[in-house]
Amino acid sequence: MKKRLLSLAVVLCMLVSLMPMTAFAASAFSDMPNDYSTAALENAVANGLLKGADGKILPNNNLTRAQMAAVIVRAFGATKEASLTSYKDANATAWYYSEMSKAVYMKALNGSDGKLMPNDNITREQVFAVIARAMNLASGTAADLASYTDAATGSAWAIGTTAAMVKNGYVHGANGKLNPTANITRKEFAVVMDNVIKQYISKA
Repeated sequence: MKKRLLSLAVVLCMLVSLMPMTAFAASAFSDMPNDYSTAALENAVANGLLKGADGKILPNNNLTRAQMAAVIVRAFGATKEASLTSYKDANATAWYYSEMSKAVYMKALNGSDGKLMPNDNITREQVFAVIARAMNLASGTAADLASYTDAATGSAWAIGTTAAMVKNGYVHGANGKLNPTANITRKEFAVVMDNVIKQYISKA
């Protein structure tokens, strides 16, 4: 666990060193929002974690499982790949194949019923689970979610990982809600990743 966290800290510090490029990178996207997510999106773009398409960052688009995997492996500097032959929907010629194989090797990404569902939207609680696994966070409990009015709407399997993300300050929710089963947007994901980075660069 210590080795994994140290590696993450080193990688994130390297990424943060690129932050002076933020203003330039952000100017390249015509749809960069001006709201709570702006700084996080700018950092994600400058750090090379999030990429746009056709001059747009697409902040309100739902994040797919493949896109999530790509960001996670970039953030952690993952290089080793697992075999995806057991997953019947893993297309070896697709852009995401290498990224998803790395996420699987990290044990951050799990499939279901022999599928990875790369093009499916990913929910907030699923993202919390992926990050918590990647960081090897100790599971939290339902008590850690008591302040959120919709905590009980989350999946039973995700309580521990969602609580871990909340307990460690990576997830805050909005208006007293976590919206655990809602699809996560690209800008919401950028905010969560930004919270992770800030936690690490604030420590020696």
